[in-house]
Parts: sequence; structure tokens; C-alpha cells
Amino acid sequence: MLRQGSLATLRHKPFRLFLLARLVSMSGTAMAPVALAFAVLGFDSGPASLAIVLAANTAPQLVLLLVGGVLADRFSRQRVMVIGNLIPAVTQGCVALLVVSGTATTGRIALFAALAGCASALTQPAMNSVLPQLVDPGELQQANALMRLPSNLIRILAPAVGGVLVALVGPELTLGWDAASFAVAALLCSRLGVSGPARTPASVFRDFKDGWREFSRLFWIWSYVLSGTVVVALWLGGYQLLGPVVAVNGRLGAPSWGIVQGAFAAGLFLGGVVSLTWKPSRVMVVCVCANVPLALPLVALAEGAPLAVLAGAAVLAGIGLDIAIVCWSTAVQEHLPSEVLGRVSSFSSAGELMSVPLGYLVVGAAATSLGTEAVLVWSAVLMTAASLVLLLAPSVWAVRRLSAGPGPAAAAAGGQDHRDGRSRTGRAPDQVARP
Repeated sequence: MLRQGSLATLRHKPFRLFLLARLVSMSGTAMAPVALAFAVLGFDSGPASLAIVLAANTAPQLVLLLVGGVLADRFSRQRVMVIGNLIPAVTQGCVALLVVSGTATTGRIALFAALAGCASALTQPAMNSVLPQLVDPGELQQANALMRLPSNLIRILAPAVGGVLVALVGPELTLGWDAASFAVAALLCSRLGVSGPARTPASVFRDFKDGWREFSRLFWIWSYVLSGTVVVALWLGGYQLLGPVVAVNGRLGAPSWGIVQGAFAAGLFLGGVVSLTWKPSRVMVVCVCANVPLALPLVALAEGAPLAVLAGAAVLAGIGLDIAIVCWSTAVQEHLPSEVLGRVSSFSSAGELMSVPLGYLVVGAAATSLGTEAVLVWSAVLMTAASLVLLLAPSVWAVRRLSAGPGPAAAAAGGQDHRDGRSRTGRAPDQVARP
């Protein structure tokens, strides 16, 4: 039966609309970097202008992500997502018009990139926290997996498709599709039928303070985010920065590195397939252990492993990473009240985002002084240690996946419906204990 199967969440119309909105917007977003790069290089062939545009898009996210968490818990998440999709629809449309008219400059494109970055930062927490309002409580893992499966497939295909479109029709029309995809996503999100928060808003500062208290009082949440900051920094520094260096300077070469990247993307897709059917009880234990395979490609690079071994390690890393992401999202969504999910999500995302430049700088500097191979090995060791140390905490073992709760009809008959933004399950003290 569909209700008992891995695709049961698709019976909810709001979830289908949300999934379609994400896929449509991602189809444009995944192609946009290729189009944007060629658009900028069309009037300035130097790398500085492109770097300015990319930085202008990323920098606001560091500043406004936490504000987005407050907005997600303070206002209607549906309304936040609609506005958050309309803004980049306008900005990307303006960039496309600038390119078509021949009036594009680094400053103008950077301005619109910054506005799009602001919209992304303010919208992301709402998108990360709305899922409990769209499906039944026991279906969150399947919903998270279904959100990631086609998204990972788009990440694999869209950059290549974007490159073909840029070659055939030019960057301006590709950017135009990106703008249109955001507009379609905004229309779909406007039909979700998700109500606003069922609470009296306090001051913005009080909202932020309450969100931080909720985030920091549960050891299994903040310790995993802290561990993830270390893991993400070393992973990006080791795999994304040093990986191409080893490939180009060694015997692999650039084409082989492309195969490794494809293997990692395939692993992400396979991880989504696993998460769609496998429902582990100790969800945080699985989440922690699933991060360990990320060290395998770094070790393979350091040891000069053959391409087949390196690609296999990348597949395992991708599988583990996607399982970890789905398990983490499910654990947080199941064990925290809906009214604080936006703020907790923003704290988690901010920790990961801040580690990106740190990882590149620290790993790059260490590789210059200590050697690439040594830094890859030490990064693998520290990543593994930062993950496995969490298994010493009893609260990590205590977090269990919740069984399926009553559906919307039962909730309407008695108790609060989880779709109205209020928590039905809350937190179970025996399941989320402090260490």
C-alpha cells in the first residue's frame, strides 16, 4: 500500500507542491553558476570580477542566516518562502536584462547577487523547518529522503545542461530560466496552505534568545553542530581544495578527478535511496557513524590510490553523507517543537557556513608548510575523531526515531494538528535525555 511504502508522503498535496517547487527552483539554481561565470567573463576576462560577484552572493548569508531563523518562527513560513523566491526571480531577471542590453558591470551584477544572497539567507530556515507541517509525524524521514533524491540528481545533471544551454543560447537566456524557475517556485509555495505560527510573537531579541536557549540546552544538538563544523571545514579543505591539486599534480589528471566527483554525486543519490527505505531506530547514532566514510577519499588521495579505489571511496563518502543529512534533519524535526525549528536550523546552518572559509584557509596554509599528503592524513584522522567522540555521550544514543503518529484526521478529532505550526509530539524526556 502507498501509505505503508516509501512513497507514502506523496499522497499529501502540500508536500508534492513543496517538492515540485524545490525541484523547479533548483533546476535553475544549479545551472546559474555556469551562466553567471560566462556572463561576467564576457565583459571582464579576469578572475577578480567573478570572485567579487561570488563573494557578494555568499557574504550576506553569513550575516542574515540567523535573522532568517527568527523570521521562520515568527511569521508564516509559506509567506517567507514566497517572498524569498520572488526576490531572486527579480534579481536574476535583472541580471539577464543587463547581459542582453550590454550594460552589465561587475558592480551591478554584484549588487543583484548580494540581494539574491540576502533572500537565500532569510528563506533557507523556513524551507528547512516547514516539512513537519506538510506530512504526518512518522513520515519525516521518507519526506527528507524524497526531498534529497531528485535534488541530488539535479545537482549531477544541471551543471552539464547549463553548460550546453550557455553554448547554444547564451548566458542571458540561461539566467532568464533561473529567474523564471524562482517565479514558478513562488507560485507553487503560495498554494501550500500552511498557516502561520500559533503563538504571540515576542520581541525579535527575545525570539533570538529563546532560539539559542533551545539550541544550546540539548547536548546532542549543539555537540553535533560543533563536530560538524570541524568535519565540514576539514572535508572541504581536503577534498575540494587539495583533491584537485593532488589530481592535477599527480598521475590522475583533471579528467580522472571529474570521474571522482561524479562518483561522489552518485553516492549522494544512493544514500537517498537507502534513506528512503531504511529507518534506523537510533537515528543520531547512525547520523554520527555515517559521517565517518568522509575520511576515506582523503586517505586514498594521500596514499596515491588507483582511480578505481579513489572513486569507490568517493561513492561510500557520498552515501554516508546523504544518510547523515537525512537522519539529522529527521531527528531535529521529530524532537523539537515546530515553533523553534527555524531558529535551530539557522544556528546549525550558520555553524557549517562559517567553517567553509576557515577550512580553505587553514588546510591550504597547513598544506603549504607540512605537505599535502600529511595534511590529508591528519584531516582524515581529526574528522573521524570529531565524529566518533560523540558516541561517548548518552544523549546521542538516547535519540530514537519516533514511530508514526496519528494522521491529520485523528489529530483533528483530538489534540492539535501538526500542520498548523504547533508541535504535536514535543520532546520525549526519555528519548532526548541530557548527558
